[in-house]
Amino acid sequence: MAGAHAEVAAELSRIAGEFPGWRPWVSDAGRWWATRTGRCPANPPGWWAMTVDADDAEGLRSAIAEQERLASPVGAP
Repeated sequence: MAGAHAEVAAELSRIAGEFPGWRPWVSDAGRWWATRTGRCPANPPGWWAMTVDADDAEGLRSAIAEQERLASPVGAP
């Protein structure tokens, strides 16, 4: 069990390194989450999310990456 916790902790650390400005964690139920560390804009666009979630680490990466893509000048709708 300790090995699984260490593996999850290492994966969370990698995700945090890949996506500065996001704080990832895993809930007690095993769901993967990440929240932005900055402030919420006064009038966020409809696609903007303060927190995203997924079933696993790769899904979380995808959810964060999509938020980052949409926030970029090229990806913004």
